[in-house]
Amino acid sequence: MTDLVTYRDGMPFLGSAVVAIGVFDGVHLGHQMLVRDAIDHARDRGSLAVVLTFDRDPDRVVMPEKAAPQLLELDDKVRLLGELGPDIVLVVPFDTTVAAMVPEAFISRVLLTSVAPTAVVVGHDFRFGARASGDVRTLTESGRVHGFAVRAHDLLELDGRPVTSTRIRAMLEQGDVRAAARLLGRPHFLTGRVERGRGAGHELGVPTANVMTHSWSALPADGVYAGRARVGETWHDCAVSVGLPPTFMGASDRLEVHLIDYSGPDLYGETLTVGFTHRIREQRRFSDHRALTAAIVADIDTIRELLRSGS
Repeated sequence: MTDLVTYRDGMPFLGSAVVAIGVFDGVHLGHQMLVRDAIDHARDRGSLAVVLTFDRDPDRVVMPEKAAPQLLELDDKVRLLGELGPDIVLVVPFDTTVAAMVPEAFISRVLLTSVAPTAVVVGHDFRFGARASGDVRTLTESGRVHGFAVRAHDLLELDGRPVTSTRIRAMLEQGDVRAAARLLGRPHFLTGRVERGRGAGHELGVPTANVMTHSWSALPADGVYAGRARVGETWHDCAVSVGLPPTFMGASDRLEVHLIDYSGPDLYGETLTVGFTHRIREQRRFSDHRALTAAIVADIDTIRELLRSGS
């Protein structure tokens, strides 16, 4: 069982540990390899395995206008990290105080007040501290002073290129959710709250849930997708529309989900997790509602067959 601990000044000391440090947005295959190495190393040393991450992308604090879309909400990131089996996921709230810390200040005021690291595991391109001024060399030099080793991982490669969150975001921007899933080790998914939308789906006989995500969430390219959506603990096959539907002028809904063959209660106010498995087509403008309804029915038939076949 993995414990979730949120860092704070004066928090209880966690003890001797091997610590994996990173933003870990997406918890992709490369992140998984790094975290599992830290866990194995901790078991060999008889130490705790701790994953230290942040509650948001540091760029959202340091340069919000240039921050990349985020692949995961914090709760989902913590859950996926926990499923890898560390003893503790330590979440550091990233604010302007943390952003202003020089590398040695971050090590002494955050890392060393939380744990007694025997080893720190990071990617070889790891950067930390104010203005990203610290790197693996900085960390290694600090380790010599404070008594911990540093294990710097080369990036995992797939299809001859490194597995990175940036590469996955580029795939999603192209709508290539299947390629993104290969690097993530799972379908890309988003979590949001169902709010009232236009009601157009009900009028067409295909009700949809209007899912509100954060402005920084990594939506795939506009289009229609096959996927699976979780309501509570139950997963349902679904058709997903991403982007402003061009047939409805003035529409503002950007993520609409139709649960195929769903007959449960109203979803307003529920939290929905939506996974994307296949891109079916681009968004298109239709001449009238009858043509749109026919296209939606055809999309649902295609999606039902795709998900049934597992292709």
